[in-house]
Amino acid sequence: MMALFDKKPDDKSKVPALPTPPSYMPSQSTPNSISSPPELPDLTPPPGDAPAPSLSGRPDNVPAPSEGHHAELMTEDIEKIVESIVNEKSSKVNDELTNLTSWKDDLTKQVSDFKKQLDDLNQKLSDSQNAMIGKVEDYNKSIGDVNVEIQAMGKVFQKLIPEFTENVRKLSETVNKK
Repeated sequence: MMALFDKKPDDKSKVPALPTPPSYMPSQSTPNSISSPPELPDLTPPPGDAPAPSLSGRPDNVPAPSEGHHAELMTEDIEKIVESIVNEKSSKVNDELTNLTSWKDDLTKQVSDFKKQLDDLNQKLSDSQNAMIGKVEDYNKSIGDVNVEIQAMGKVFQKLIPEFTENVRKLSETVNKK
């Protein structure tokens, strides 16, 4: 039985290595992405005096996104994702703690009720034992009194029987003579 609880040897060679996730590429959008990509400004030129679109597909007056701006947006997205995950997990933990606290309070109340019942049973047992001891003492005293009386009767009969038998013998002789 103790073998079940013994510490298992740390054998790291049997544990497979964790897979490494692919690097994040903001230009690739996957259908399973956790958050939506940041919204880009509307690139359609206003009607009228619109400059001709450049070959890159964006008007000349809209600056190309810089690498620093892109990293900032990615960091903000990661922070929002992490914050939402932490909030979700902490709310689950709080719910579980609330349930656990409620369960603990219920168990504490039940244990205190059981202790009270046990104390009551101990008191009743003690009272019963005291009552039985009192009855046994009374019975013992009564038996002692009866024993004394029987001994006294025995002494009385011890003195009376010889005299009684003598009287019966005399009466028998008298009856036999007549």
